[in-house]
Amino acid sequence: MKCYACGSRLGPEDYCQSCGAYVRTYRHIMCMSNMLYNEGLAKANVRDISGAIASLNESLKYNKRNIDARNLLGLCYFERGEVVPALSEWIISKNYESKKNIADEYINFLQSNPARLDTINQTIKKYNQALNFCYQNSQDLAMVQLKKVLSINENLIKGYQLLALLYIEGKDYDKARRTLLRALRIDRNDTTTQRYLKEINQIITEQAEAGDGKADAALVLQDIVTYQNGNDTIIQPVGTKEKRGFSSIINIVIGLVIGIAISWYLILPGKISLATTENDEKFMAVSEELNVEKASHQESIKKAETLETQKKELEHQIEELTGTNGATTENDRLLRAARLYLEDSSNSGKTMDELSEIGADYLLESSDEFRELYTNLQERAAGDALKSYISLAKEAFKTKDYQTAIEYYTKVCELAPDDPEYLMNLAYAYTESGETEAAAEIYRRVVADFPETESAAEAAGFLAE
Repeated sequence: MKCYACGSRLGPEDYCQSCGAYVRTYRHIMCMSNMLYNEGLAKANVRDISGAIASLNESLKYNKRNIDARNLLGLCYFERGEVVPALSEWIISKNYESKKNIADEYINFLQSNPARLDTINQTIKKYNQALNFCYQNSQDLAMVQLKKVLSINENLIKGYQLLALLYIEGKDYDKARRTLLRALRIDRNDTTTQRYLKEINQIITEQAEAGDGKADAALVLQDIVTYQNGNDTIIQPVGTKEKRGFSSIINIVIGLVIGIAISWYLILPGKISLATTENDEKFMAVSEELNVEKASHQESIKKAETLETQKKELEHQIEELTGTNGATTENDRLLRAARLYLEDSSNSGKTMDELSEIGADYLLESSDEFRELYTNLQERAAGDALKSYISLAKEAFKTKDYQTAIEYYTKVCELAPDDPEYLMNLAYAYTESGETEAAAEIYRRVVADFPETESAAEAAGFLAE
């Protein structure tokens, strides 16, 4: 260890032998920083990434120039799929120590390949887009985006957590639990992941007890409190009910009497004052809500006027595309698709069916206005159509109408070709309808196009059977 004042090597004394500076406190601070770094390193070795990040941040609070701690902190962020914080730590480390710093290798690993940086950028954009889909209540589209993100960045903890929340929203607790377990394999002590997993286990327990009066031993976990102390796992046993005697009952009664007396003489006036204040606040809140509602109504009127203008523009475009005789089949199909969508946006499935009948050769030879209207209708109807097809396919599964399920899942796969789960559902429908050759062809497609996914493993199992 070197003196902070003159840079000379320090001995066991409390003062620097070269400049006389008092170094006892400085030595203690450096030792604390190194101790916390060692603690973070030990946690990282057992994949307690969250605990390692906490220890390393504490280490840097004592010594911000602890290069080893900062480089390891960047690696922990990178292991969790958070590339931007990791790159920030390595750049800071390089600024503190520019020579013989392993952070140079980490930074070059990311920056030397433009394709890798572009992939990271696309991952961030897709994750943000998935968040926007969640805010817009488009859970299916959000799931598609998150699965694309996790196929690119398999260590993104936040992606697994958000996908698990979407599965919980759809009451698919088994997939949510498996998703969270994959996140725990990356970071075994992430607090958010463990909290979600505890909630899911509780829901599964309640469902099992409501189903047959007994919890399923394969799904229900014991209500045991566990927590980490360094590298040791401390297990707190379940508490047992204690029998209370007659004296305990008397103590409870006495406590109730005292509590009522205190409430009457001390708490009740404050409660009355608090209730009056709450009523005033509620009145103000209602007034604000009325103002917001009024503003929302005005905004709705403006949106209605805008939609009416857009409708007239589309109708004008339709008239231009139809021409004088309106006899061409392709124009008729485009007109029918536009009419269906303008009458009711819930007709998006029928709209997409009409658009799919328009040939690609005709699109290439058609006018710019025709292609513009075609593209506009397709973009507007695609998202709603995907939801509609998924809903109709699920209903067909419930009624065991597998031919209808095949029809709609085929359309779903055309709109979302990058989601292997929809392909698996289509293959399952073929299997149940007895068309094993078609099912096998789709299973082979899943294995070939999505080799690293869980769906590929399931498809391989079905092919083996």
